[in-house]
Amino acid sequence: MLPGLRFNSRFTYRNENYFYKNFSPRISEPGKPNARNELSYDTYDYYYWGTENTLTYDNTFGRHTVGALISTTAEEQRQRGFAVKGRYFDNEAEANQYLSYASEFPNPEDSYSYPDNNVAIVARLSYSFDDRYFVTASWRRDYAGRLPKGNKSGDFPAVTGGWKISSEPFFRKNDVVTLLKLRASWGRVGNLGAVPYAYSYPVLDRDGNGDGTQVGGSTNTNLMYLGTAINPNLSWETSEQTDIGLDLDMFRGRLSISADFFMKRTYDLIQAQTTNWPDYIGISAMMINQGEIRNRGFELGVNWREQVNRDWSYYVGGNLTTLKNWVSDIGTMAADGGKGVWAHSDHFRSVLKPFQTAEGEPLYSYYLIQTNGLFQSDEEAANYTWTDPETGETKRIQPNAKAGDIRFVDWNNDGKIDSNDRQYMGSYMPKLTYSFSAGFTWKDLSFSMMWQGAAKTKAFNATKFTLLNEAQGVFNRSTDILKAWPASNDVPRLTANDANGNFTNVSDFYLDDASYLRLKNVTVSYDLTRLLRRNAKLAARGSSLSVYFSGENLWTITDYTGFDPEVGGIGLDAGRYPVSRVFSFGIKLTY
Repeated sequence: MLPGLRFNSRFTYRNENYFYKNFSPRISEPGKPNARNELSYDTYDYYYWGTENTLTYDNTFGRHTVGALISTTAEEQRQRGFAVKGRYFDNEAEANQYLSYASEFPNPEDSYSYPDNNVAIVARLSYSFDDRYFVTASWRRDYAGRLPKGNKSGDFPAVTGGWKISSEPFFRKNDVVTLLKLRASWGRVGNLGAVPYAYSYPVLDRDGNGDGTQVGGSTNTNLMYLGTAINPNLSWETSEQTDIGLDLDMFRGRLSISADFFMKRTYDLIQAQTTNWPDYIGISAMMINQGEIRNRGFELGVNWREQVNRDWSYYVGGNLTTLKNWVSDIGTMAADGGKGVWAHSDHFRSVLKPFQTAEGEPLYSYYLIQTNGLFQSDEEAANYTWTDPETGETKRIQPNAKAGDIRFVDWNNDGKIDSNDRQYMGSYMPKLTYSFSAGFTWKDLSFSMMWQGAAKTKAFNATKFTLLNEAQGVFNRSTDILKAWPASNDVPRLTANDANGNFTNVSDFYLDDASYLRLKNVTVSYDLTRLLRRNAKLAARGSSLSVYFSGENLWTITDYTGFDPEVGGIGLDAGRYPVSRVFSFGIKLTY
């Protein structure tokens, strides 16, 4: 056997079986009656297998160290499901809750889902010389079964290099700088997360009525159709990243600093075609490779750790990341021959659609009408006018506005407020994220805490549409509705019809500063092992005992008016439940 040569093989198989039976009786009580009882069965069988075979070689020859790897992976998954219902049982006794006693049987659902096959080959070669120079090159080829024929495979190379300056003969050994290393890397990765399983083998959709029968009202009538167009040229979405970094250790390792500058380019984005797709043919737009996004930023991490004496040690540390995101190539043309846009369909209650992306702007930019406070009187609202430069006619810009209504900015100066007055107003993606941690140990007592935060970020607080809007009569209200004009200028006047469009206009009234600083975790622990081991028997067994108390999400400093500034996703806050405050107490005993 060649020294340093190793082979490893793994195989994983997982099988899931599910069966669910439910009987819903008639409900005759007032409020939400239901005259139809129903029995439902739902079952599926799912399997997954994956295999990985890896051959590695590592060896050192004098001042030379080499490593090599070649690996293959393969995986497959499938799921078969079946669901059936029976309705209108004359007798609801448990003994009669079987399909044979039902009077009506909607179409059963026989499903075949999650079919997926993937194969990959990975090769890597690394070399270092005298603990000074380091280089690693890798190549990966992926084969994805879900992509159309001819585009299933993708090649993704990468290379990294490092120079450990502190190991050079000319670098004088000292206690101030113990490590100085420069790093650089470049690589590509592929992404298929937006592509449905078995995309290259589409199945027909089936249309049906609300009662589960097919169009036409008969269980024997089937209408099958292709609901979404298939793109035979769909291929991999690829991200390419370059990183330049520095590692620095000082004062015998007590201070460590890591700094990185990165540039990331994602191209051939996988998304639904949003422009130049006819909406009259009855088929949803196909997925295409379109556009390019760039990210650029800087990461810095600084940590200090010190053992002061036998009983006392402490540490402090922090990191911050800056990020600039923009679309560098929109990949589509407008009807007038200029640059197109990506019109995102994400919405709140089908009324507020705040997103659109243009070239040069961040992905999922807020595209909103600007506001300029509230009208303080009916006269002020009436005097908000526009004069036609051709006819000299003067008219009100907001004809239905009254005192306490929002003043919207006529950005394109055409004398009316509509979608043409919308402007790009940034995105949810924070330009700065940061964290800070600290802790100490004194004898058997330990304490640690961690803060995290984000700055220069905005969220679209769509909950205002229901919590402050009197025109939406079926919702509870926020206590902020007590600030409605004239009590303050933060909330427009209360009105049952919202004639001015205070809430239906997609404006920056919903846009809030989502910057925050949160005490994420505090942990206090006490080691009782020394006390425990006063017992000779427990000491001989090496027993240990410790107790701890921990708190999560204890305090948040923010000006955000919604439930939680961490709304996630693309920044559309539809009333997401805030993170929970959690307190934990534990005892760890080893006997």
